[in-house]
Amino acid sequence: ELEWIRGRGWNQVLWEENRFPTAAELDRAVSDRPVWLRRVDGHAGWANTRALEIAGITRETPDPDGGTIIRDENGDATGVFIDRAMYLIGRHIPEQDDQYRATALEAALEEIRRMGLTGVHDAGTGVEAFRLMKKFADEGRLTTRIYGMIGGSGEVFDELSKDGPVIGYAGDRLYLRSVKLYSDGALGSRGAALIEDYSDDPGNRGLLFNDADEFTRMIGKVASKGYQAGVHAIGDRGNRTVLDAFANVREMQGDRGLRHRIEHSQIVNLDDIPRFKELDIIASMQPTHATSDMNMAEDRVGPVRIRGAYAWRTFLDQGTVIAAGSDFPVELSNPFHGLYSAVARADHDGNPEGGWYPEQALTREEALHGFTLGAAYAGHMEDIVGSLEPGKWADFILIDRDYFTVPEEEIWQIRVLETWLAGERVYEAGTY
Repeated sequence: ELEWIRGRGWNQVLWEENRFPTAAELDRAVSDRPVWLRRVDGHAGWANTRALEIAGITRETPDPDGGTIIRDENGDATGVFIDRAMYLIGRHIPEQDDQYRATALEAALEEIRRMGLTGVHDAGTGVEAFRLMKKFADEGRLTTRIYGMIGGSGEVFDELSKDGPVIGYAGDRLYLRSVKLYSDGALGSRGAALIEDYSDDPGNRGLLFNDADEFTRMIGKVASKGYQAGVHAIGDRGNRTVLDAFANVREMQGDRGLRHRIEHSQIVNLDDIPRFKELDIIASMQPTHATSDMNMAEDRVGPVRIRGAYAWRTFLDQGTVIAAGSDFPVELSNPFHGLYSAVARADHDGNPEGGWYPEQALTREEALHGFTLGAAYAGHMEDIVGSLEPGKWADFILIDRDYFTVPEEEIWQIRVLETWLAGERVYEAGTY
């Protein structure tokens, strides 16, 4: 049996109680072994009492910088840890072995093929993970193109960047020329860094992991070695801080054509949206975040700040490049869910009628561009993938209905029949 039970996917917003869970509640299911369950967005974790004991969590355990331990009225940990506080539990979980990693990668590639994804951006690639991807590429087992983004600018970056960016390895199957950084947490767990208090949690402005000076140092470090920086920013303060840092680096190093990006660009002050265009920052956005968050987003930020939230149309109209994706495993990997969300801004039942803030919706063509050429541009790959043109790789899919003409409500139901990579069929549905 497993030494630790691990999982992911809970979301307190969907529960009737609409509150964070507790260790005691998890104990009712499992009490003899440690359990660690990450929230759907990956920015909070829920532990049972056995896990708390192993980690030595007490009333005196302090909150780490950039993290919060949720406590009860007596100051005791309830079992939920936000952002960097998750490390207090996570560091005690045994490392995965090589066989586990290989099995996981093979399963992921199988699912990716089934979903019709001919390329993905892996945001947070580690040393062992990249070695495994390279091994798969060498063995001809890498059935999707992977654009690797090194996890952080510290020791992992120092190790993986020794020989410079990896560009077009194994027939353009594998890249490692970007770095993933984090500015703040997530909106659902109230860890996204806001300029003003949360509308539904007065006194809380979320968690800013570093100030602009530190981000300037980190971005400057990776940029000086020729790597793109992709920085997670959810809240308006997180986005503003990162934009300030990008401006600083641009002033120091000039425009080096690295195509820096802000991952999510989710809640942005209206005054800051034009800065994306001014600084040539790609808005790497995930349409399903809007439809997943619409049940709580305005509660978190109120009616004024929401005008700069999930603002795809505003970004696109000013000329900012949008790279669209799913952010899986935070959301499902099915790209047609994202295409539907971008066009309809509604859930799969069509709610709310007419869409949630429908003025920010995209056309079908614009949405598809974000998931194809926009994403390719964000990976410096628009000359070889992203569209079917002479001279580009023959990466394409066959689907069961016409995306451009089916009723809007059917977009998310589109099914992939075949997936082709470099002219080779890598997936075929059982029957069609």
